[in-house]
Amino acid sequence: MTTYTLLITAPLFFALVTMVSGVVIRNIFTIAFVIGLSVLSISNILLFHAPAEMILPHLFHNLFILLDGMVLLFFLWQGVKTKNSLVKIFALMQIILYTVILFLSPTLASNDIFIDEISSVMYLIINIVGGIIIVYALKYIESEEFTRLKKNGFIAMLFFFLSVMNFIVSTNNIEIFFLLFELTTLCSYILIGYRGDEVSVLNAQKALWMNQIGGVAILIALIFSALQYETIYFDILIANIDTMYLLPIVFLAIAAFVKGASIPFDKWLLGAMVAPTPVSAILHSATMVKIAPYLMLKLAPAMSGFVSLTITLLGTFVFFSASLLALGKDYFKEILGYSTIALLGLMMALAAIGTPEAVTACLVLIVFHALSKALLFLQAGILEKSFHLKYVKDIDGLINQSPLVAFFIIVGFASLTLPPFGAFIGKFMAIESIATEIIKNPLYVFALIFLALGSAFLTLLYFKVVTKLFAKDVEIKTAHPKSTSSLTLTADIKISKFYTVPSFLLFILLVVGIYISFELELLSSLEIIVPLFLVATTPLLFALILFKKAHRVKEYNCGEKEEIELSMYYFHMPKSVKKTITIIAILGMWILIIGAVF
Repeated sequence: MTTYTLLITAPLFFALVTMVSGVVIRNIFTIAFVIGLSVLSISNILLFHAPAEMILPHLFHNLFILLDGMVLLFFLWQGVKTKNSLVKIFALMQIILYTVILFLSPTLASNDIFIDEISSVMYLIINIVGGIIIVYALKYIESEEFTRLKKNGFIAMLFFFLSVMNFIVSTNNIEIFFLLFELTTLCSYILIGYRGDEVSVLNAQKALWMNQIGGVAILIALIFSALQYETIYFDILIANIDTMYLLPIVFLAIAAFVKGASIPFDKWLLGAMVAPTPVSAILHSATMVKIAPYLMLKLAPAMSGFVSLTITLLGTFVFFSASLLALGKDYFKEILGYSTIALLGLMMALAAIGTPEAVTACLVLIVFHALSKALLFLQAGILEKSFHLKYVKDIDGLINQSPLVAFFIIVGFASLTLPPFGAFIGKFMAIESIATEIIKNPLYVFALIFLALGSAFLTLLYFKVVTKLFAKDVEIKTAHPKSTSSLTLTADIKISKFYTVPSFLLFILLVVGIYISFELELLSSLEIIVPLFLVATTPLLFALILFKKAHRVKEYNCGEKEEIELSMYYFHMPKSVKKTITIIAILGMWILIIGAVF
């Protein structure tokens, strides 16, 4: 059995095993399964020589049609059950469009499975980063007030998600891609609403109807492709694309914008942050949303100058806008969500450019963003479960109570913004790639400006969070165990190994990434050593020197203690700003569609 076949099918078996196991057996099996998937992913990329191709038997196609129908009917039923008109409308639209596709008979066929180098890179992210998050979830889910069956079902659903993701980056058939796209939507819907409270259910419904817009876009692309190009396969569509008829490419790109939660579709991902933290980490930051840049990379060879330029401008505008909006937020997971939206926009912009340098920069960002965001979301879960904190304003002096968690947060944000980490390298390469395109079209200057401003905002965001980590409270007070008002603890809190070990593994992978960057000559040794030294020593100097004394005494205050409150800087964002950003993004989408028509 081939490696990619195992990566697609094995997690389904793992899901069944974890579903019916006891806690100890489930934990042991899960760790073993994750190690196995990681080894398969690494061996696949090390042994990769040429693309792998396969045609699936006709029986599988009939099964996929049946599954498609069941998923769409389930969405419709959920819309009726919850009385959500948008869910019902988009479910009905998909059912009608999918029925039309079944009556079309495109003649040009190809391989259903196509594994290239990009697929192999995606396997690493999905199975290694996703697997680490599942190990973390073993402890996290035990703290939830669920039944044993529901706790096991949570882990099983995460494994099912890995199977779907491995399949979606392996398929060359757009119809199968649509099914898998909808299955990721199904996973989001179930897991966002997993707690069953009113807020979770409402946000799950929002994620459902918004992601269905992406499904509608794929079906429209399929119809145009079948009618104009007589095919439902990516490779044939791209090879035969007519620059005067790019509607299939444009609608597939819109589906990518939806799944990547680009503005104006950002609300579904931000709402998803109410879900258990492993859901935010594995679905909505580290892995699932990577479908967006992956799809753009797949479509890039078929993009004309206008489509490429428009997507690049849209992507960099989202990068700039989401980075700016993040500065006005205090909810830790919401900050992470906005920075995810920003970097996904940049990834899609680079993918649309399509040059070898831009593609490399996109892949670098995809890999290292997954590592950094997974690390940060794991710390968000620790803050929630161990310290009962959700807001950045409440983490004063975390460096004193839990240096390890503070260290991981610092590394996580530094790895997104500062050298010598991969995300910085990716952004540096992005500047070079976009600057090169200015020679072809001066409008790329706007993309460069958006990139420069967005990068500056993300760096400000890093310092906004880090300054709170080092702030010391004047008095150490006793707080209620469930308090979320401040970090005032009287005793050290022991953090489970199921939390710390996954964090260490992600940290090690980030360090390995620096070494690989050096080996690939993405940065020189001096460009790696000096920033790494500064990133490592500066926080230590702050802790030992600037914040060594907790109390400050005024000159003529007779030595009395003066209580000090250290606050963060905030950028107030009027609603009009967000509304303007949304309108510009919507106009950009319409320009993309209209430009492809005319």
